[in-house]
Amino acid sequence: MSFALSLVGNRAEAEDACQDMVVQMLKHWDRVEVNKNLKSWAFTILYRKCLDQLKKRRRFLNFFRRATADFSAALEERTGNRLEESISDSALSQLRPAERTCLFLWAREGYSSEEIAGIMGCSPGTVRVHLFQARRKLKKLMERGNEKKAPVSSG
Repeated sequence: MSFALSLVGNRAEAEDACQDMVVQMLKHWDRVEVNKNLKSWAFTILYRKCLDQLKKRRRFLNFFRRATADFSAALEERTGNRLEESISDSALSQLRPAERTCLFLWAREGYSSEEIAGIMGCSPGTVRVHLFQARRKLKKLMERGNEKKAPVSSG
């Protein structure tokens, strides 16, 4: 659940993704290989379900913006504000979904770049790039936070 929540940033959508993952696993349980890592399989399915949730959100927002074209200035401003409010202020919300996924699986779950690549369906090199970019962004955000907190010296 925490993995899904870190990706979609919304508890209801994270719960939907987790439920969809369980349904998917039960539906295909008869095809599970005996020596397959179930945890990796579950994360792979959950990752894809989270991406589906993000796509649904994006499609809905695009539809909503088109449907309210007559009132675009006022409604887009309010919709944008609500969307920004729903995303947490934490530094992790600044990362792209692929970066958050790689960082979560690497730091919290202890997966290697090869294992993460299998879950995400990309190359290990791509995973390493996502990890590098995520760490670089987090470092910049943390440095900015420290600059704001540093006392101003009078000269």
